[in-house]
Amino acid sequence: MAPILGTLVPVFLLIALGALLQRARFFADGVVAGLNRLTYWIGLPTLVFVSLSTAEPGTGRPLKLLVVMLAATLVVMVVAWVLARWLGVTPADRGTFVQAGFRGNLAFVGLPVVMVLPGVPRTSAILLIAPMILFYNLFAVVVLSASRHGADFRALPTTVREILRNPIIWASAAGACWYINGWEVWAPLMTALGQLARMAVPLALLCIGTALVATPLRGAGARVAAAALTKGVLSPLAALGLGWLAGVDREGLRLLLVLAACPTAAVSFTMVRELGGDEVLAARAIVASTLVSAVALAVIVALA
Repeated sequence: MAPILGTLVPVFLLIALGALLQRARFFADGVVAGLNRLTYWIGLPTLVFVSLSTAEPGTGRPLKLLVVMLAATLVVMVVAWVLARWLGVTPADRGTFVQAGFRGNLAFVGLPVVMVLPGVPRTSAILLIAPMILFYNLFAVVVLSASRHGADFRALPTTVREILRNPIIWASAAGACWYINGWEVWAPLMTALGQLARMAVPLALLCIGTALVATPLRGAGARVAAAALTKGVLSPLAALGLGWLAGVDREGLRLLLVLAACPTAAVSFTMVRELGGDEVLAARAIVASTLVSAVALAVIVALA
């Protein structure tokens, strides 16, 4: 429980700080929008590249775990899309709901938790997290673009264009290349990149806090609760069921459960804002899923 609280409490503190600063009118007009652009185009891509390119090499059984994790993600995406329609989420906002239900915070919740838990295959965790960051970003852009432009062939060029211009996807692909080939970045440049990367998560969380204060929140309760439960409950159950069917051992199942139960990634708010999704739903889903996931992770750690 202590490692989980030590990881999740700072998330709430930074979100609360952003909300307090916005309520106190600390930010001048246009500052928050500028911070979002800085985070989206500079901070987050740098963070993703540094995380992937500096991952330690190792051996393990990541391929089977990756297949199971991808399959569970696709199941959750389909269920979340159907659930969004049942809840009356507008077509333009369904992508926001769906990505809140599947896109976990693997780098800043999943990885720290698995690094301190006994009985978790750490090498497999690193090799699983790296490609999942890329897939989460790719799937998020696809569902956000599809919901905004309609799920038909006419939307395909727009969706491809959104993917090709997304800096986080490019950073994920570049970081994966560096990892696979064992390349090293020039040390002074990596130091500079590391300093840039450290600003991404605090800025993203502060921007979430400002959105909670600056944007009307009434009427989003059921959608937010459903998105949070999809991420914190349905996602790990899907990973557990598919992992069991695939014959994954106990240690692998525990790893899948921890990663699948991670809360919605804070960085998703910035992508939703840039791609024209529902900012209110995105921000609230991140906060609500963090609460649900804290309980889910505690249960998994205690029982798995």
